[in-house]
Amino acid sequence: MYIFNTCPRDCYDTCSIVTRVRNGKLHTIEANDKQPFTKGFLCPKAQGLSQYVYSKQRVLYPMKRDGPKGKGKFKRVSWDQALQDIADQIRERSTKYGTDSVLQFDYAGTMGLIQREFPSRFFNAIGASRITHTICSRAGDKALGIVWGSSLGMLPEEIEQCRLIVVWGMNPAWSTPHGIDMIKKAQKRGAKIYVIDPIRTATAELGVHLQIKPMSDAAMALGCINHIIENRLYPEEFVKLNTTGFERLVEISRKYDLNAMARLTGLKTRDMEDFIADYVSLRPNCIMMGYGMQRHRNGGEMIRAIGILPALIGENRGFFYSTDIDDFDRAYLEGTTLTSRKKLQYNMVDIGRTLESGRIKMMFVYNSNPLATLPNQTLVRKGFARDDVFTVVHDLFMTDTADYADIVLPATSFFEHFDIHTSYMHQYLSLNEKAIEPLGEAKSNSDLFRALAGAMRLISRELFEEDEKIARTLISKSKVVEGTFEDLKKKGFLRMKVPNRNVYATPTKKIELFSSAAISEGLGGLPVHVDVEKKLPYQLLSPVHRLLVRSQYHQMHLEIQPVVYVNAKDAEDEEMENGGTVTLANEFGDWTVRVEISANVPRGVMVSYSVLWPKLSGGKNVNFLTTDFVQKYGGNSAFNSTFVRVA
Repeated sequence: MYIFNTCPRDCYDTCSIVTRVRNGKLHTIEANDKQPFTKGFLCPKAQGLSQYVYSKQRVLYPMKRDGPKGKGKFKRVSWDQALQDIADQIRERSTKYGTDSVLQFDYAGTMGLIQREFPSRFFNAIGASRITHTICSRAGDKALGIVWGSSLGMLPEEIEQCRLIVVWGMNPAWSTPHGIDMIKKAQKRGAKIYVIDPIRTATAELGVHLQIKPMSDAAMALGCINHIIENRLYPEEFVKLNTTGFERLVEISRKYDLNAMARLTGLKTRDMEDFIADYVSLRPNCIMMGYGMQRHRNGGEMIRAIGILPALIGENRGFFYSTDIDDFDRAYLEGTTLTSRKKLQYNMVDIGRTLESGRIKMMFVYNSNPLATLPNQTLVRKGFARDDVFTVVHDLFMTDTADYADIVLPATSFFEHFDIHTSYMHQYLSLNEKAIEPLGEAKSNSDLFRALAGAMRLISRELFEEDEKIARTLISKSKVVEGTFEDLKKKGFLRMKVPNRNVYATPTKKIELFSSAAISEGLGGLPVHVDVEKKLPYQLLSPVHRLLVRSQYHQMHLEIQPVVYVNAKDAEDEEMENGGTVTLANEFGDWTVRVEISANVPRGVMVSYSVLWPKLSGGKNVNFLTTDFVQKYGGNSAFNSTFVRVA
């Protein structure tokens, strides 16, 4: 039997899968070669999906804590008992402390529309508070929204036709296998590749590597802007007709001549002249911007400055950041009509301080592993260890977060439930059918919250709506999906129409080089280079390991253990030996980790891959050192503006 599935991970590619099932079990898992973006191959992470589903480490039954928080000691209970205990705790704490004291803690463990968003109906119905999804890409979204009205740029097939591709702060060789394949195809047709990154990544091997100083990207972009303006390399007619604020941009860019830019970025003026000449002359071109770059204290400023470059040379939407093009009714999907009150929200980046305040008395964690992924782990764990906070965790595995739960509930893999998926890279809606029955007593997110609504004796029909009915409704109301729900069932995917990219959803309806709206939000009318003070000698960057999707899959790759990559001269100065250990420290704590000397890392910078499970990594990971600073653009995280010393 053939089943259409979709990889639900927080990944650009959102691969379409064809699954063969025999005797009720997964038999083969292959790429859907008919889906234009997936193109017949899956990433290395997908090779172990069957092992993931049938892992002996799966949580298969509800469990209740039977020991101190954090020790991972539990006893099995029935679903009826677990649901009743949870319902009683919600009622008790809502009555005593208010419904806002119950926190919905979720993120992107699955990106499926229904399994990710449907649970919000339950939390809206009970009046719970919620964390904001600000850990990843909100700064860049906000920055590009200011300039272009949205983060919608070029599509994959358009990038593949470019004569120049600038990969800026992104490592698609690790983060998007189909994306790097696209870049290689463009290169074979003659495209020139520039890679702008502080680290010499696998992607940097493809083209000209400009090894920029971390956090100086806005200075580079503004220097490019200055040079383009000074040498009149911009199309005056396009700028006049399609942008606003050009004269103000001229003023602010004047102080970023090539010499100033070289001083701030560490790049050579000749290299910059060559880059600008290629960028202006090789058309069409695209700047592919990564998410890690905007996880700095000045990350929003950097994306905003870079985002202006395509407009300045007349390349309309000549960038790639995040292609979210669906028009699905999110209010219906999340059941916003189930509550009449404004939902109280807490920034997930800063959740440690929220828990410290004592305002939260109950947490329901699903689609997330905060005790691996969040910054300032010592403070976050202190909050999760509070005896006055009742915590429920719904997961497939006993993560660090599950160890701190009062009740752990077994979750399904994506082969065990229904869903539909969009992508933030390509323009295809994908189907995920239920291929096998849930293992043990596992429940999907939607089944869990339907059951919990029943245990709470809630009666709103939206709380019990079935998955396929929700999908049918979303698709039938959409104006961009090219086909019906029945078409999706037949093909496994449908194309979505791309909005008119000559329309800009900004206050002026133009590309805003200068923004009055941004001023009113305290963000400044123009992007600027912001110096970030380094109080400690080394900047610690923490990109995600190529075999992981955030913290997912670490339990399948125990060979991945913590390591910090250090420049040879820094290692010599600090008397560090290759293969030895070093203790790094800052205001958040300390961490002893193995050292590997690397020529790919510049002086003054250290790199350690995330997000490893601390319980599988000697008790700590890099997030015991990362900053929980909240930047002003989108309330986003600033993981990569972490500084350490050798203790």
